Amino acid sequence: MRRILPGSILSYSQYGHVKIPKEVKCKCPECSKTARFSLKADYQANRTGLFSKGNCPECKSLSSFVIMLSDYLEKTNEEVEVYIYDPKTPFAQVENHSNIPEDLIRAYRSALNVYQSKDPSATAVLSKRVLESVVKSFLGEKVKGQSLSEQLEHLPKHLDLNKPILSLTNLIHPESQFHQILELERDLDEDMARLLIELLEGLIEYLYILPLKIETTHDRIQQQLH
Repeated sequence: MRRILPGSILSYSQYGHVKIPKEVKCKCPECSKTARFSLKADYQANRTGLFSKGNCPECKSLSSFVIMLSDYLEKTNEEVEVYIYDPKTPFAQVENHSNIPEDLIRAYRSALNVYQSKDPSATAVLSKRVLESVVKSFLGEKVKGQSLSEQLEHLPKHLDLNKPILSLTNLIHPESQFHQILELERDLDEDMARLLIELLEGLIEYLYILPLKIETTHDRIQQQLH
C-alpha cells in the first residue's frame, strides 16, 4: 500500500459528514506514469474504511484504493487518508527483508509470476505453498501432517502480535530520551526526524492498513464464492 499525500488529492465528494477523495494524482502501479485517477463512487464499505477503484487514463489499468475512516467517523470536514494498492511494492519489501525465509520469498515470487502470466490454477497452487511457507517459518515441523486450516489455528499461539506495541511503550516511557524529543525537551535532527516518520508509517500500517486490507480482501473472496 502506498499513501497518497493530501497535496495529491485534487477534489472531494461528500460521504455523510466526511469528505472523501474523488480525484487523486499519483503514480500508476501498472505503467509507472503519474496520472489523475477518478475514484468510483460505488464504494465497498468496511468498519474502518472504504474500498474503491479507479482507472489509469494513461494505460487504462484498474487500481484499488483504500480510504481510512476509523479516526474520522465522528468528525466533520476532516480529511481522510487514502492509499493506493501497488502490487509491485510488497515484493520489493519482501525481497529486501532479511528476516523472511528464502523459501517463502521464492514461493511468493513464483506466485506473483504465475499470476502476472494469467495462470489462475498455478496461482492457486503457489498461493497455498506461500501460506504453508508462512506457517512453517514460525512453527517448523511441529504441525507436519496437519491440514493448512489446522496449521493456521496454531499460528497465533507462536506469534506475539503485541510485541511491536509493547516495544513502543518501552521506547516512549516518560524518563526516556525519545519522550524528551516528543515533548520538545531535546533537539530533533534530520536523521531522527526521518526515523520518527518511519515509526509512524509502520505503526499506522500495522494497526490500520494491514488489518483493513486483510478483512476487505476476505470479504471480497466471500462475495465471489456466493
